Amino acid sequence: MFTEYTGNRQFDLQLNRYLGPILDRPGMDPLTTSTLARIRSTSQITQFAGRMAARFDAEGDAAAAWRLYCLAAFYLPEHDQRKRHFIDAASRNFDASHTHLAMRRHTVPYKDGSLTAIHWQADPDDRARFPDAPSTLVMMNGFDGYAEEIIDFASHFPTRPFDIITFDGPGQGHTAAAGMPLEPEWEHPTEAVMDYFGVTSAAALGVSFGGYLVTRAAAHCPRITHVIAFDMMYRLLDGLTAPLPRALRPIAEAVVKNPRPARLIDAGLGMASRLSADLAWKLQQGRYLTGLHSPSQVLQAFGDYTMEPFEGRITQPCLVLAGDADQYVPFERLGDVRRALRNAESLEVRAFHYAQDPDMAQHCQIGDLDRAFAIMGEWLQAPMKSLRNSIKL
Repeated sequence: MFTEYTGNRQFDLQLNRYLGPILDRPGMDPLTTSTLARIRSTSQITQFAGRMAARFDAEGDAAAAWRLYCLAAFYLPEHDQRKRHFIDAASRNFDASHTHLAMRRHTVPYKDGSLTAIHWQADPDDRARFPDAPSTLVMMNGFDGYAEEIIDFASHFPTRPFDIITFDGPGQGHTAAAGMPLEPEWEHPTEAVMDYFGVTSAAALGVSFGGYLVTRAAAHCPRITHVIAFDMMYRLLDGLTAPLPRALRPIAEAVVKNPRPARLIDAGLGMASRLSADLAWKLQQGRYLTGLHSPSQVLQAFGDYTMEPFEGRITQPCLVLAGDADQYVPFERLGDVRRALRNAESLEVRAFHYAQDPDMAQHCQIGDLDRAFAIMGEWLQAPMKSLRNSIKL
């Protein structure tokens, strides 16, 4: 269930994302209703999450602590020493809460550095029950996650007949923290991970911004057999322009296409970010992931992340999820995504509308992850013949 804790859409998305799995803890209900309703700033979220993470950590509830440490780190800039402390504590507690699973961390060599990866072995019983499912599923991170969170999403699959591999690529999670910036050619880190694990074929699922990255990788990597965009993302820049009033979007588009004069644009965005915690965080995160310093440089870099150059090149079966309450991806982009995937072997689109299905209409269907992963799991387990015959909705 998606809960509007604060009335700020950006804050509420992150609070639902991290608190959803732990609302059953004793005392959480009255705490969230009384405390979160008063939150008005990112610093208040950091303070709340840090305090709660320390409490659960001291109580030995590692499963709750790692999520709250992630939330505490979320809005902090990379130079804030607390961010590294919170992320290290999150990783420590994640490992402590998953010792009972066939899950292992890996370090994948890449260029002059390495990528953090996590491998979770398939459930043997599920693999035997669903012989038509891919043997491996590669899950791709997005704009702000860490490998731990992405593979934890996989716990929402009702069955798990495939090995699951997730990784922090360049500019993501632990890899960004190690100083490796984001890069457009996503097939390269994807192939490095598949080579490392000896994977000859795999399905691929992209989360949030990963919904774009997975299509980029699939367009250039024939070892990818199935593509899931969870949810759709035609281009990264939409995340900056989508929250703006519709009348202002053409102006923003003009600025994005021609970020000159840079000094004027940087000043304007700097002023706007002081009025919007959402924009401030996006620009902060964009500078961090790309290694660039000014908003105008970030805008230029973001322009490289669009499906337009490889439209029509994806031929694998594809599943696309989309919601009309998504605060990062304009729902009207669905037509562009369909066009880009026009040569897919099959295309299934699951579109959700706030009026009928408010939980699933949110970004990455965050209001009902169990249902979202049931949809994706059933699609992956379907025989190839049924996918070929699927109707393009």
